[in-house]
Amino acid sequence: MSKVSRSVDISAPVTNVFQYYARPEHIAKTFPEDVKMKVVPLKIKEGFGIGTVFRIEGEFGGRPLAWDMETIAYENNKIIQVKAINGPFKKNVISVMFEPLSQGSETKLTFEADYELGYGVFGKAIDKLKLKKEIEMGIERSCQSVKKFIESGKSSAEMISEIKADAA
Repeated sequence: MSKVSRSVDISAPVTNVFQYYARPEHIAKTFPEDVKMKVVPLKIKEGFGIGTVFRIEGEFGGRPLAWDMETIAYENNKIIQVKAINGPFKKNVISVMFEPLSQGSETKLTFEADYELGYGVFGKAIDKLKLKKEIEMGIERSCQSVKKFIESGKSSAEMISEIKADAA
């Protein structure tokens, strides 16, 4: 089992940061271009709340993968947690936590991936040699991209074009 966690302080109220993360398709656009991550909503509950199911598709470690995630915890301005319900992982739980700072004018965002690949010993070796580093870099880049976007006050379209330009 591996756990990767990154935190970043964002100069914006918790509600702004939470609203951004409450739409998983926004997050897909903050990961590196070579991952080609895409989020496809399958079953939507109010505000992407508990019971929402969406598919993650992309190229991870140069290999095309897809799996479905379900929202299992959702508390406004506090936490969004999803888990894989199929796919290549034995376990895959993503938690995004939001904590108000500086009398509500800043937010501490914590993004955590708790996962275990299937494939037994082979999966553990792949994780140790390559995958964990890629996940760490992807989460770090995603957190920094979200920080940059939210603090800039730009639209989603402007943010996406900037992220693509930075990746080129």
